[in-house]
Parts: sequence; C-alpha cells; structure tokens
Amino acid sequence: MSAVTIVIPILNRSQFLPELFRSLASVNYEELEIILVDNGSSDGSLAMCRTFAEDAPMVVQVLEEPRRGACCARNRGLHECRTPWVYFFDSDDLLTPTFLTTLMPLVGDVDLVAFPTCQRVGDCVRQRSFVASASPASQLLSSTLNTAGMLFRTQFLQRIGGWNEELDIWQDWELGIRALLARPRIHWERQPFHEILIHPRSITGGSYAQRREEIHRTLEVVAGEVESPSLCRALALRGYIVNGQLRRQGSHSIPLPVYASVPTRVLGFLLSFYTQLGGRGAWRLARLFC
Repeated sequence: MSAVTIVIPILNRSQFLPELFRSLASVNYEELEIILVDNGSSDGSLAMCRTFAEDAPMVVQVLEEPRRGACCARNRGLHECRTPWVYFFDSDDLLTPTFLTTLMPLVGDVDLVAFPTCQRVGDCVRQRSFVASASPASQLLSSTLNTAGMLFRTQFLQRIGGWNEELDIWQDWELGIRALLARPRIHWERQPFHEILIHPRSITGGSYAQRREEIHRTLEVVAGEVESPSLCRALALRGYIVNGQLRRQGSHSIPLPVYASVPTRVLGFLLSFYTQLGGRGAWRLARLFC
C-alpha cells in the first residue's frame, strides 16, 4: 500500500503541465500515488493528464470535478484518497524531487508536517517567511501554513472538514487556522521545498484590490471560527493591514471582520498607515502584541 497521495487540482493549465509532470516524474519515492482532478478545463489539460497517467512511473488517477473551485477539486481528491498521508499541490508549481524521501522518515506520530516553501518571481527565487508556531494567532498574522507547506495525516484533515468550498482566495490560510484550532500534533521542518511560481494567472498572484471582495469574504468566514480575545485581536490587526494594502493600491477599505478594542484600533491604524506608505512586515510588528 502507498503511503502518500498528492492531490493536484487543474483548470486550463496546459502551458504549465509539462513542467509539472517532469517534476512529478522526478520524485524519488516509491510509496506515492497521485490524483489529478480536472475542474472543467477547455484547453486540453484533461487529455494531457490522461496521457501522463498512462506513462507515469507511479500510480496516477485522473478525476473530473464539475463543481468549480480549487477547494471542490481538492476535496474530491481527498474523498478518493486511500493513503495515510495526503498532500496538496498546485498545477503551476514545481515539486522538489527529494521532498518525500526527506520528510517521510521524520513524520512519526503526528497529524501535520509543516515546512517552508520558496517563491519564484521571474528569475528570483526566495524562501517565504516561515514561523514555526502552533498558535492560531501566529497563522492569522503570518500565513505560515500554505497549500504547498502542509502534509496532512488523511484522517486528521477529514476530521476537520477538509477544504472550505465557499472560499475563492486564501483558502490555505483559513485551513491552516482551522487546523491549528484543532490542536494537532505537528512536526516542524526547517528545510524549504518546491518553487511556487508567482504570475498573473496564479491564485497567489493578483493585487489585493483585484480580489477585494473575495478577501473580505474569507475574513468574514474566519471571524466565525475564532472566539478568544487574543485571536479576535490578531484577526482585527490582519484586517487593518489588509486595508493598508488596499489603500496603497487605490482601493476602498473593507469592514473589520471583528470588533476591535480602543488599543487594538490605535495599533491597527498605525499598522495600516505604515503598510499604506509601502512599509513591509507589518505582521511581524502585530505578532508582538498577540
């Protein structure tokens, strides 16, 4: 029996699939299965997936999910997963060949393995900020846990409900918060893996102003999931930082997702103004107060 399933949602990614398939074929881990979930592609991506499945050096299952949305496709893959571990990756990114041979001997009796990833913008590759903290407040502010940086025990992810299909953006941020609220056993790995490609068509790409309504919706959903004063404070500060980004991009602010006390409003205003002026790392300052 295989140990790990990699689930990859795909929607009109024909230009990226050849590189993705090469990176998948280079993964040197024998106990691996792959589930490719086509989400209604019209550019030949589905046929490319089927061709790859026929020639791949591992078990590859190709599914179709008619309900639109990456989270719907991911949950379809999660439903079909029969391995103890499940990992999610995006179709326009590149896997590190030694990823699983490095991590799997370390997993032990945990629910979640978390690790840093690298971002590529053009020819520049840099490691994303990574905070090894099990505090949901830290995730609220730092977004450390992201799609390509979480390896889940399948039963744990199924128990917390999988991916939230109502969300169109920051789904991994919300999932990371929900996972930490469930108090999982975590192995933190410091070595970075993968190249996450930032481009106009990526979920990660695009400005805050372009995705204003989707961001607002995600903040509202998370507001319904947090209860403690410290988490509400962290979420409010995240909202202030978002508004600083929006105003810097010439857009209107969005309502704060939760009530903020006077001290939080003062700090939030300063962080928002700092961000609006082009300041970076406001979340690091906010973490000092959460």
